Amino acid sequence: MSTLERIASVLGVSVAEIVGEQSFSAAEPMPLLRVPVIGKVQAGVWQDALEVPFAERYAISIPNVGDYPGLPRYGLKVVGDSMNRVFPEGTIVIVINFYDLARPPRHGEYVVAERRSPGSDCFEATVKAVQIRDDGRIFLWPKSTDPNFQAPIEVDNGGWEDGDGWGVPDVIIKGLVVAVYQVPTIATF
Repeated sequence: MSTLERIASVLGVSVAEIVGEQSFSAAEPMPLLRVPVIGKVQAGVWQDALEVPFAERYAISIPNVGDYPGLPRYGLKVVGDSMNRVFPEGTIVIVINFYDLARPPRHGEYVVAERRSPGSDCFEATVKAVQIRDDGRIFLWPKSTDPNFQAPIEVDNGGWEDGDGWGVPDVIIKGLVVAVYQVPTIATF
């Protein structure tokens, strides 16, 4: 018996495990999670938050990996160019509401934000990146190749969905983007 075989025997493992070789006897399927795609979110100017009628909703299957097991999530199809460096138009972002996470957004995360439409009682939504500055101010940034989408939106009063009791802010950061589903597009040259 070799030294390696004796060590494996003492540890109760195989020699292959010690040297890092993997043996696969059967492929294990990756666990999938069905996520309903319930609407669209604008990546550009503010746009009416569009939740599609129930009959037009569909579900996608995504790998059930990562953080936040068991929390409800939903998909939103990205429309527009303000996030095209990260989420090209047609990308589906998978979102968990901050209310369910029971925490505020963190610097560098991608989020869905809502505000009450200035001209109506409807809500408008957008997807952006969060910047939290040292002084506590929160900004929502586009990530775009379009020169029209380079300025941030400042969020007043904390502005996350579970809130801090300061009243209703102009902008509410509603959900965290936790995954992305992207359909391949045709290459351009």
